[in-house]
Amino acid sequence: MEDNKLLEVKNLTTVFPLRRGVVKAVDHIDFDLEEGEIMGLVGESGCGKSVSMLSILRLISYPGKIIGGQVFFNGEDLLNKPLSEMRNVRGREIAMIFQDPMTTMNPVFKVGEQVRESLKIHKIINNQTRKFPPCVSRAGKRAEQRRVLELFEEVGLPSPRENYRQYPYELSGGMQQRALTAIALSCEPKLLLADEPTTALDVTIQAQILELLERVTKERKAGMILVTHDLGVAAEFCRKIAVMYAGKIVEKGPTDIVLQDPRHPYTRGLLRSIPLITKEKVKIKSIAGSVPDLINLPCGCAFYPRCDMASPGCEEKEIGLKEVGIGHWIRCVR
Repeated sequence: MEDNKLLEVKNLTTVFPLRRGVVKAVDHIDFDLEEGEIMGLVGESGCGKSVSMLSILRLISYPGKIIGGQVFFNGEDLLNKPLSEMRNVRGREIAMIFQDPMTTMNPVFKVGEQVRESLKIHKIINNQTRKFPPCVSRAGKRAEQRRVLELFEEVGLPSPRENYRQYPYELSGGMQQRALTAIALSCEPKLLLADEPTTALDVTIQAQILELLERVTKERKAGMILVTHDLGVAAEFCRKIAVMYAGKIVEKGPTDIVLQDPRHPYTRGLLRSIPLITKEKVKIKSIAGSVPDLINLPCGCAFYPRCDMASPGCEEKEIGLKEVGIGHWIRCVR
């Protein structure tokens, strides 16, 4: 692993063995991330974006399992770490903002206490390990509560003290998302995995949440992977983009290059399906067909059945990533 890389993923493969076959949810993906960098992971629903993030944290549920690859974080391979050590990495060094705030937070516990739980578990106050045991010292509990209030102010909750005592159902979707962001930021992680953090939010709140994440990433020099299906969001906030399809990365590179000169037909299809504000009416061209069954993928390119540029060579053999420009890689025979 290079010294300047915060995260480097190599040939990561995650599968789900089922009765009718094996689902290759993540199939030999490669990418890297530097400190202070934001990378967008884009693609249709079901292409493997969320499973990739869960694989980094080794949070794959049964029957899923990681069968290959390496995930280097600060020079250490997370896939070789004992689970007891991974518990210290999750939340403290790598944090994740999950997709749906309405179902992520526990409805029977107060919001503030759910944020304080991270500080209590990792024994962290202002990034310092506490010298007193959890749930014993009153001074420790008060310090944790003060830190939660500071986090609430940082993420922009309107009434931190009142919000601390409220239950999740008493907060709006945007406020719940901010609370989830506070949980993720509580231990000042070096890497933030944001899995569609603006799902079900209106455009105004969406912009506020993304601007908050961008600001925090820059201030703390942390890296962030932003999972989204919105190329417009990725274009505004991400330095580079990786496009996933059927468990594989089909194109990756600097954001401006990938969006201005997309080489893979799938990336072009995603860009053509974005509505544009123009004087003349422009018909949106959708991508034909649907995402293939991950159990019965074609031998060659998985996008072949839907591709408007397909040729006989596309389905003959496995297609690897090829560099077509500086840092610009595609998985295509053309």
